[in-house]
Amino acid sequence: MKVFFLNPTFGEDFCKSARWFAKSRGRVQRHPDYLCTAISVLEKADHRCKFIDGQAKNLSFSATRTLLKEFAPDMVVIQATTPSIYSDLEYVRLVKEINSEIITVAVGAHVTAEPEDTLAKAEGSLDAVARGEYDYTLMDIASAKELNGIKGISYVKDSKFFHNPTRELIKNLDSLPFPAWQHIDPYDYHDAGKLYPFITLLGGRGCDGTCSFCLFPQVMYGRSYRPRSADSIVREIEYDRKLFPYLKEIMFEDDTFTLKRYHFRLAEICESILRKGIKIYWSCNARADIDNLKLMKLMKHAGCRMFCVGFEFGSQEILNRVRKGITLEKMRQFSYLSRKAGIKLHGCFMIGGPGETKETACETIKFSRELDLDTVQFSGVCAYPGTEFYQWARGNNFLIPRDWPEWVDKDLEQKAIINYPQLSNEEINHLVDMGLKKFYLRPIQLWRILFNIRSWADFKTKFYGLISFLNYFSLKGKKRKAHNA
Repeated sequence: MKVFFLNPTFGEDFCKSARWFAKSRGRVQRHPDYLCTAISVLEKADHRCKFIDGQAKNLSFSATRTLLKEFAPDMVVIQATTPSIYSDLEYVRLVKEINSEIITVAVGAHVTAEPEDTLAKAEGSLDAVARGEYDYTLMDIASAKELNGIKGISYVKDSKFFHNPTRELIKNLDSLPFPAWQHIDPYDYHDAGKLYPFITLLGGRGCDGTCSFCLFPQVMYGRSYRPRSADSIVREIEYDRKLFPYLKEIMFEDDTFTLKRYHFRLAEICESILRKGIKIYWSCNARADIDNLKLMKLMKHAGCRMFCVGFEFGSQEILNRVRKGITLEKMRQFSYLSRKAGIKLHGCFMIGGPGETKETACETIKFSRELDLDTVQFSGVCAYPGTEFYQWARGNNFLIPRDWPEWVDKDLEQKAIINYPQLSNEEINHLVDMGLKKFYLRPIQLWRILFNIRSWADFKTKFYGLISFLNYFSLKGKKRKAHNA
């Protein structure tokens, strides 16, 4: 079967493959690693696939139509998100207009959490929603199995919704082929915090954490970390470098690549990289509870450049309420040891957790400057469908949006969507911007960014991030003036 995978455009520089579905302040584009892995699964089963990351290329609707007609697929898989769902369904309708016999399937966290709403809004143009982990679900659909016999899908028949039993999560992730990266151009994916160009690698799926706000573990990949073997991961690094010899960095996108109970695997990965003489920088998402300096130094020696860390809040009270399962003191110790090992730190912070006040938010902003971090990001806590935080916020009438496009502002930028009696939505947005300004607009921080530039390509992506950052605040200023006029 000919299968066309599409990540359709939703406005210039919108990001649909990250954990936050919006235009990021630095205009980051994340690699479609889950989609490309599913493509590999289908190609391994002798299906002919084509992938267009329309969002990364800011591809127009008409250009997408042309590519669809040229390929003439039997099946189209479309990645959908909460803010973009109406636009995504317009692409589904486009497919049926080209040929009503083409099978249309939607994937992603939003359609998994809201399958009936998605199917209803599609008005008959969407054949199925592949819920959760979709690699083998898509293979079953492409193999022309009857819909009623395929696990993990929802569909409509005779005006009735059908939700087939949930598909079991893949136990042995080593059995999956490496992502079909030949379908993308790494230069399409920018992130000022990474060396450019870079690519992502998933060393596992799911997360052991119980954070109430985190989307993918709750909706897509499970609240238990399923690790790949060290051998499989190192072989994928070699695969990536052979495919793209010019790569400057690998980013491990596991929710918690450094999970404590798998430190032995982490050491095996580092030792294998050193033994094989692999020369490439890498970064990873890390939990701020590593207290093993010897392991950190081994990671540094093996090429680890940076930890991306979800510190989240600088208030122990708010950390406890979202069930982060860590203390501020542990985070301080982790930050100190990371510096001692020579590993850079990118901190992720949020404003608007349960019970947040201006005082606790200011504690977070202060905490971000105390930890000696290289870069940070601030966001309003986002309540995505399918998460406990979404159910809690909606049940208590703290959730502002009444329709999916309202998860972002009119310019598709990130925005806070929560309003508390003690902390308004406007105050949350203001505190997010304050956190960014207080961190970045310091002479020491500007010097640190300049000092860390490694190449002309790296300079260009850092400059791209800086301009995007300044444009964001310029746009905010214009909106404020227009609002006050």
